[in-house]
Amino acid sequence: MRSKLCLFVGIALIFLSGCGSESTSKKFDSAINEVISLENKRLEREKLFREKDVLKREDTGIIVYSDGKYIELIYTIDSTQQIESMFEYNEKENRYTTIPYDKKKLDKIQKDLNKTSYTENIGLK
Repeated sequence: MRSKLCLFVGIALIFLSGCGSESTSKKFDSAINEVISLENKRLEREKLFREKDVLKREDTGIIVYSDGKYIELIYTIDSTQQIESMFEYNEKENRYTTIPYDKKKLDKIQKDLNKTSYTENIGLK
């Protein structure tokens, strides 16, 4: 009886943890889509991508920090150059803005970057 109860609790925990990640994904969907759109515009403006090229969400590593305050995108261009772009939510303007990869700035926000809220397409596949 005791082993059946432990098995049931284990299965329930696995099921519930899987459900939680889907709702977390939906929570950050619009913010992630916004920063990917901003990054596509930057890539086109800086001529790193042509008009027909598009950075796709499924090809991009995404890390959301501090409940959406910061979003980091990690991807490769031409399978040789890895790019990491960081975005910060600006509450006054109600939108995300790019943060340059500057050691001084990253040191300043490191406390917030220690709080990972959501990851997508990161790690082994």
